[in-house]
Amino acid sequence: MSYILLKGSLENFLHSLEDFLKRRSELIRQFPAGTFLWGARRVDSRVKAGVGVFLYVTKNQYNKGGLALYGRILDVREFSGRYWPSGEWHYLLPIRAERAARGVLESPGDPARWRLPTRVQLEGLGVRVLPGIQTVKPELAEKLIELLELLR
Repeated sequence: MSYILLKGSLENFLHSLEDFLKRRSELIRQFPAGTFLWGARRVDSRVKAGVGVFLYVTKNQYNKGGLALYGRILDVREFSGRYWPSGEWHYLLPIRAERAARGVLESPGDPARWRLPTRVQLEGLGVRVLPGIQTVKPELAEKLIELLELLR
C-alpha cells in the first residue's frame, strides 16, 4: 500500500467538512456517504484510487495547522467546476474518510477546538511537511494513522 500527504487551507477543508457531514451539494451526492471531497491542482502517478491520503490543514488564525483527516482515494477525476471557496482545482479526489483528528467531527465549526497533530509532532515521527504532493513511507504512515481517531 502507498500513502501520500496533501496540504490545503482551512477554508477549503471547512467547506469539504460541512459537505461531508450534511451532504448538501450535488457533487457530494454523487458519492457514497462517508466520502470527503478534496481537490488538487495537479496529480502524478502517486495519486490514484486505493492510495492512503493524509490531509494536512495549513496554519491559520485558529491553530498552527496539522494533520486533520486520513482516508483512501476512491477515484481521481478531472474537474472544471467550482466547489471550494478558494483556489482553482483541476482534479477531484473523492476520499473514503477513515480517521480524523480529535475535535474535527465533534466541533466542525470551531477549529480552535480541534486537536490536530502538529508539524512538530509529525517531524518528531520522521515526517517533514513539504510543499506539493508528498510520499509517506508505510512505516511512517502507520504512526500517523495512530494519531487520528477512527470514524464511527
